[in-house]
Amino acid sequence: MNLKKYTNTETVFPEESGSEALRFEVRAYLKSDLAQLYFPCLSSEAALRKLRRWINFNPSLHRELYNGPEGKNDQLFSRRQVAILVKYLDAP
Repeated sequence: MNLKKYTNTETVFPEESGSEALRFEVRAYLKSDLAQLYFPCLSSEAALRKLRRWINFNPSLHRELYNGPEGKNDQLFSRRQVAILVKYLDAP
């Protein structure tokens, strides 16, 4: 089954660095997977703890991130939440 046709995604192009821009796809991510994208040198548990600290450190990010219909204890960041994280923290 091709899930690509069922997902609504968006690609973010960070500032051009060199000849080719890095691409980041705004879609739903497992929280641990997204944390690993931000902190690739850390284990998934440590990366997730660090991402949580960053979120808790910024009250406006925390408020906007968890004001939606998604639960705080969900295993996934929704597409909306990923877009908010990219807005505050830039693309990983």
